[in-house]
Amino acid sequence: MVHRYRLQMIAVASFLAGAFFTWILASTGTDGYFFRSLLYPWMYAVVLIGGLVLGVTVSVKSAVATLVPFAVPQPLTALWQGVGPRPETGGGLWVVGFVSSTVLLVFAVGCIAIGVCVRLMFRR
Repeated sequence: MVHRYRLQMIAVASFLAGAFFTWILASTGTDGYFFRSLLYPWMYAVVLIGGLVLGVTVSVKSAVATLVPFAVPQPLTALWQGVGPRPETGGGLWVVGFVSSTVLLVFAVGCIAIGVCVRLMFRR
């Protein structure tokens, strides 16, 4: 029974981990913006390197189920910050967060594809 829902369980655990790390980034970021945290470039690098490693080592389904839900809470948080009015700021700063997190999501899928290509190159 566990094998039947393995990818769904991986995706839910990955989403929860991504939400936790987004919360950490938002709490350490300036004015509550996750992309203004000093840890954000490091998380960016970890996600991209993780995409390469996952693409090389596991199946494509498992890699996507692990990495994509991890990166999804950030665009959702940026959209949520855009919905709520913030009179003390310009109000358009959430767009920067949405763009940077969407780029991270696209690059994560690209790194999985690069990892798969590397795996196929060295296959005999």
